[in-house]
Amino acid sequence: MADRFDVAEALAGGCSDRTGPWAFVSAFAASWSAPLSRTDGFASTDLQRAEARLDLRLPVALREAYALFGRRRDLVAQHNPLLEPDELLLDPSGDLLVFRSENQGCAGWGVPLTDLSRADPPVVLFSDRLPAGRRPFLDRLSLACVETILSEATAARWSRQRACQATPDVVTSLEKQFTSIGLPPYPAWFEPTGLPVRWFSAPGLLLCLEPGPQGTSLVATGRTEADLQRALEAIPGAWPAATPVVTRPAAEGAFVLPF
Repeated sequence: MADRFDVAEALAGGCSDRTGPWAFVSAFAASWSAPLSRTDGFASTDLQRAEARLDLRLPVALREAYALFGRRRDLVAQHNPLLEPDELLLDPSGDLLVFRSENQGCAGWGVPLTDLSRADPPVVLFSDRLPAGRRPFLDRLSLACVETILSEATAARWSRQRACQATPDVVTSLEKQFTSIGLPPYPAWFEPTGLPVRWFSAPGLLLCLEPGPQGTSLVATGRTEADLQRALEAIPGAWPAATPVVTRPAAEGAFVLPF
């Protein structure tokens, strides 16, 4: 039987608390990769060592994420990795806990230290392309983890991915035929002052509207080649051949921070 898992449908109930994002990650992993197992997370001792080293307490949502899927590099470390507990660090100002990095050090994601006491704190994006250095990303860390799963899934499947310019006809077709994913719009790390990122889906498909070289691009990613073909046939875009983004998960320590 075909896998009918649909990201938009899985998130349709909303994410009013952390149980929604974690249930989504579990279902997504089972459909697009492999089911989560008890060995996919870090032990509490790993997190305690990180807290002792940094002399702070990690937010509940970050601890839960590490415990549930922190070791699943296929989910969180294909391009812009979730840092492992022993890699967590503060930014140079000393007021931001950095938990994820763009692999070449152009940008990163963190939580202000003033918000660490919140169970599911807001996340900020910092980038060398931002005049002020940083800006709000998503208002809850658990939602930022959902975004990590989606963006790393697309990076992992460049051979089953195509992109086209998001002309008005393309956007109209997208909005008519596919369902918007219930994730608030957020800035793209590579163009943080541009239009916000928006996601759409269907079973076996992820479609992302993001800033592109000529305005806005639509990136379609299929769980299988057949899934991708459905999107290419449904949307009247100019779809060039795929260009490799990455060929393997980011190796541990193989990223550079922007400071």
